[in-house]
Amino acid sequence: AKNLALAGVKSVTLHDVENVDMWDLSGNFFLSEDDIGKNRAAACVEKLQELNNAVLVSALTEGLTTEHLSKFQAVVFTNLSLDKAVEFNDYCRSHQPPIPFIKTEVCGLFGSVFCDFGPEFTVLDVDGEDPHTGIIASISNDNPAMVSCVDDERLEFQDGDLVVFSEVSGMTELNDGKPRKIVDARPFSFCIEEDTRNFGIYAKGGIVTQVKEPMILEFKSLRECIKEPGNFLLSDFSKYQRPPLLHFAFLALDNFRQKFGRFPVAGCDQDARKFVEFTASINEAAIDYKMDELDEKLLQHFASGSRAVLNPMAAMFGGIVGQELVKACSGKFHPQYQFFYFDSLESLPTYALDPKDLKPLNSRYDAQISVFGSKLQKKMRDSNIFVVGSGALGCEFLKNFALMGVSCGRKGKLTITDDDVIEKSNLSRQFLFRDWNIGQAKSTVAATAASAINSCLHIDALQNRACPETEHVFNDAFWEGLDAVINALDNVNARMYMDMRCLYFQKPLLESGTLGPKCNTQMVIPHLTENYGASRDPPEKQAPMCTVHSFPHNIDHCLTWARSEFEGLLEKTPNEVNSFMSNPAEYAAAMRKAGDAQARELLERVRECLDKERCDKFEDCIAWARLKFEDYFSNRVKQLTFTFPEDAATSTGAPFWSAPKRFPRPVQFSAVDSSHIQFILSASILRAVSFGIPIPDWAKNTGNLADIVSKVAVPEFEPKSGVKIETDEKATNLSSASVDDAAVIEDLLTKLEACAKKLPSGFQMKPIQFEKDDDTNFHMDLIAGLANMRARNYGIQVVDKLKAKFIAGRIIPAIATTTAMATGLVCLELYKVLAGDHPVEDYRNTFANLALPMFSMAEPVPPKEMKHQDMRWTVWDRWSIKGNITVAELLKWLSDKGLTAYSVSCGTSLLYNTMFPRHKDRLKRKMVDVAQEVAKVDVPAYRKHFDVVVACEDDDGNDIDIPLISIYFR
Repeated sequence: AKNLALAGVKSVTLHDVENVDMWDLSGNFFLSEDDIGKNRAAACVEKLQELNNAVLVSALTEGLTTEHLSKFQAVVFTNLSLDKAVEFNDYCRSHQPPIPFIKTEVCGLFGSVFCDFGPEFTVLDVDGEDPHTGIIASISNDNPAMVSCVDDERLEFQDGDLVVFSEVSGMTELNDGKPRKIVDARPFSFCIEEDTRNFGIYAKGGIVTQVKEPMILEFKSLRECIKEPGNFLLSDFSKYQRPPLLHFAFLALDNFRQKFGRFPVAGCDQDARKFVEFTASINEAAIDYKMDELDEKLLQHFASGSRAVLNPMAAMFGGIVGQELVKACSGKFHPQYQFFYFDSLESLPTYALDPKDLKPLNSRYDAQISVFGSKLQKKMRDSNIFVVGSGALGCEFLKNFALMGVSCGRKGKLTITDDDVIEKSNLSRQFLFRDWNIGQAKSTVAATAASAINSCLHIDALQNRACPETEHVFNDAFWEGLDAVINALDNVNARMYMDMRCLYFQKPLLESGTLGPKCNTQMVIPHLTENYGASRDPPEKQAPMCTVHSFPHNIDHCLTWARSEFEGLLEKTPNEVNSFMSNPAEYAAAMRKAGDAQARELLERVRECLDKERCDKFEDCIAWARLKFEDYFSNRVKQLTFTFPEDAATSTGAPFWSAPKRFPRPVQFSAVDSSHIQFILSASILRAVSFGIPIPDWAKNTGNLADIVSKVAVPEFEPKSGVKIETDEKATNLSSASVDDAAVIEDLLTKLEACAKKLPSGFQMKPIQFEKDDDTNFHMDLIAGLANMRARNYGIQVVDKLKAKFIAGRIIPAIATTTAMATGLVCLELYKVLAGDHPVEDYRNTFANLALPMFSMAEPVPPKEMKHQDMRWTVWDRWSIKGNITVAELLKWLSDKGLTAYSVSCGTSLLYNTMFPRHKDRLKRKMVDVAQEVAKVDVPAYRKHFDVVVACEDDDGNDIDIPLISIYFR
């Protein structure tokens, strides 16, 4: 329900006839001890409504009938008898239109989902990905025709995909919009089922785009699927025989409850045996899915914990089912078809559980105790956890920990840190925040909200970024006291830093990340698994600078350019102006010292800003915006096409304007084109803000604006010969160096001093930092205007403001459903970490995509082991030497291990190297003294050691990569 409210559906109705008891507090974060005795649904409504005022939230507390169901677009049932579920499912299928039906259960460490969206359900978009595209290089006149594309990016097409063609010159018959099927798809080419032998000969250009067709799914009823469940959606291939067994187990649990009117009692052998008998009876009656052997130990665990709704399992299944409901309402993404079973039996402690340890204690953790026992519960309460990040993942983690009782004991402590503040856009997925928290520190608000869920939570909220500069805060003592570290980060650099620290202090790191409907989790366990940094995704491909500035061929290039221009005009240039005006002499000295093309370009922009582009009143800003329009979208294009005409050729004789380059055409300004006027409006307002000019009331009246713009004198533009335009894709700087740079800089500084004399004393501009989330500040209006006008120049499809915000704002898509699932999976691993003694085989890394849906769980990769003589070590090992040793003693210590050290370094400084004769003088000196003198190592009183990296070789001269060495000199 929480995920649906955040997703923004029209309405959510909660149904329950039961009242709150202490048991419910293990899994429901909207309930508190004050709610005990109240109806469960009614007790949740107010807090659920707070999440989104646009969603109508209500409660239904009477017995449920089919008449009630007829009012809903989709229904989901939990804790419902099988007979009643079949009855309701039959009704939902027969209703017109059919009502998508979901049944889901969480029973301890076991969970199930069943989906039936009706006899014919239309999926409008199977995976939610943007249609794949390619830029055409050639097309053959053949049957089938071969299409080759430019080789700067691999094609994502697959055999059977349908594609359409556009902008093809020569073979224009393909531009008819008719979808054509791909055969023989390759990395940079493919064939289409089309005879092009009588078509025109391909000349140039062309875009090929995937056509995403709707899919019809025919769901079977629950009544049918109970007997013939079909293919199960697998999550863990090491458990490929598990789903049929769990199918029978959930049926057996229903039989048990119908017969005895209750769940099996935790730790009760008699109930467990009866449950196994029920399962065996169902298996015997099965035909196609009968199992040769039943795992009785698993079934006993299932029975024992079946009453418990564990929070991590609820988080995981709440995410999965929440996304299925969104699919049911929208038709976006492929629904689950039809049964999904999951278990995390390996989360149980490795030691045998005593039935006495599973008995309820009349505490809010009783459900969890019934599965794991009070022994592990105490470990969780006394744990010392570090959560890094308090965004979407961080909020979910805090909620989970409060319900699980993590760090809720007297000895426990949970530290969360985040240096960010809450923005409006966070509210769609960071569910501990509310409208009234906007502008407040994320970590503080999240900690307060988590404490409201469980007042026993011992939490310390900090606003520090975890980085080298804050190691005095997160010092050795802090790290050494930790039991586990939970990453809730959104960037690779921060993850790499945390990985490095966890490696150094040998602490478990539980890593996770999300991207729209996709998520991954990775367990980094000391000495058992590889570390996070051991495997890296390839870096994201960046468009060459010359492509962005002169030869864009997609809207991303246009938006990258627009963002760059925004920052240059409204942030960087005003900052440079302020630096100059604050201290002209110091600024001039810095420019003379730089003396390069970049310094010259900066000075030119500052001079233009303070001279011919200076604005004193709002009308000046309008004139500036009109001239910028002409410069950006007409004059620059005219210069480019003058330098490289449409028939230009490269040095090899090939056409210069060949794919992926697109030949641009100037845009003629029109005061009756609303998009042109909107560009002038946003540009002139932001220019006025940067100059501190009041914005008159009439400024936002587009009629008045059009009248003023039409009176602006726009000089004729004449292209110049000899203008250099960068075409080298490897170029990193568009400023062309000149032998006269120093002279030009001197001339510009003289002119700048003259400009400064005309300005009022203390003149300063207001730099504008791009802010994507304020819809009233005109930032995105300008960036979208810049990008779309440039797109018009190059014949590229324009985008709306929302899509522009998504790309230019570099927004990582995040949705509540995926976040909930990811944190649930991580918390299932946390049970293992805190219990201890689990082998690597028990841990799981996960990649999941709720859009498909697809789950892939696998055992983590062990760390790479290095060997020398009889020694073994991994990246987790660190060698320690106790004593205030000399350099020579360090070399001797290594020599005794059969290692010849030839270089010793500390940080970025070289302490000793056999190549340098003068380093021999350091052999008799204490290592700590050399480190302090050469590497400037700061050794505060609380630190007892420092670290060195030693390069060694064996007797045969082979390099040996040895662990970091810590020298404990105190």
